Amino acid sequence: EGIRNVLLVDTHGHPHLNRDIQYSNHFSNEAKKELNIKSTIQQGVVSLTCAVSPLDWDSALQYASQSSWILPALGVHPWYLGDILSNTTTITNGTDPPENATDAVDIKKYLNWEWLDTLETHLAQHPHLLVGEIGLCKMAKFVREFPSEKGGKTTALQLQKRVFRKQLELAAKWSRPVSVHCVNMHGSFMEVLRDVLRDVLSDAKRSAEASGGMKGGDDDAYRCALRRAFPPAIAMHSFTGTAHHAKEILEFEKELLHPESVDDGGRKRRKQKLQTKGMEPQSDERNAEVDEVIFYFGFSHVINHLMCTSEKARRKGMEAVRSIPSNRLLIESDVHAQEDVALGTAGALAFVAQVREQPIEKLSDDCVKNGLKFLDSVGLQLFDQQKQ
Repeated sequence: EGIRNVLLVDTHGHPHLNRDIQYSNHFSNEAKKELNIKSTIQQGVVSLTCAVSPLDWDSALQYASQSSWILPALGVHPWYLGDILSNTTTITNGTDPPENATDAVDIKKYLNWEWLDTLETHLAQHPHLLVGEIGLCKMAKFVREFPSEKGGKTTALQLQKRVFRKQLELAAKWSRPVSVHCVNMHGSFMEVLRDVLRDVLSDAKRSAEASGGMKGGDDDAYRCALRRAFPPAIAMHSFTGTAHHAKEILEFEKELLHPESVDDGGRKRRKQKLQTKGMEPQSDERNAEVDEVIFYFGFSHVINHLMCTSEKARRKGMEAVRSIPSNRLLIESDVHAQEDVALGTAGALAFVAQVREQPIEKLSDDCVKNGLKFLDSVGLQLFDQQKQ
């Protein structure tokens, strides 16, 4: 194909599903033909197609195989845990579940975990494969309708967290970026992240104790282990959290990248160490420019605008869009048909530009660079010149 100018980067959609056409239906057949609206490649759009269940993994891979401008992501969406349920039907004798059903039985038995091995096989076979769509969702039908005899909503949410963490760990193991769905579950999302962090710290302490105490290189080893415990990049898909939630996520990122500055004592020691060398520590703003980026925030026209109906939700949503640093912004089509990829992505770009009151050309350049950087964290280097 060769490298053409990349006009848009769509970092989340499901066009391989080939259903529910939205945007392109507003064009006549003649206009579609003139625009060649079927071909996102000729329109200069790099896109990511995200599977949602083992049932559509093959179709996602097949769809992405048509072009290097299309990347696939495989995962189990929190809505579709029903597709990986085991045949277990009861957990206790009698008709009433215990007060806390999750304590009565190992709830992982409710799921068939063969899909996790299959996902790892795909990651081994496809070096440019991402992990997604994965995540947590309190609104999922799976949560609302999970059988009461198995613990109901409480058990369903615990299963969501286990499935999410397993996929997050697999992405970290294979160094693949992830696309995360998180709706009304910010607290649980942060719990999972902090559980991973605590596990790394516990392992580091046990290792140090076994070797006779902390040594000079242990801090560096801990930092490396901490970074390897998380995927290289994490995109918050169609982010519906608040500006405060975004800030909390970015504060957590600082803990990953600079564990020595987690507490005030760490900051003081770092500052003193730099001053003894005749240096001054960089400001947080300057660090934000040069540091590695882990967390990105994606926005789509369909979720963040069309489906955001109340005035309060729109106001908080716009505050969140404005709060995101420019080097972390992503735009997403979140569409289900190839015909809609370019138009859905352009709609997201226009929406974010309007909310942030930015020239659309500047925002487009930023989002292209960010999107390619996020996707290129799988090791794909086709678009380096666009990121300069």
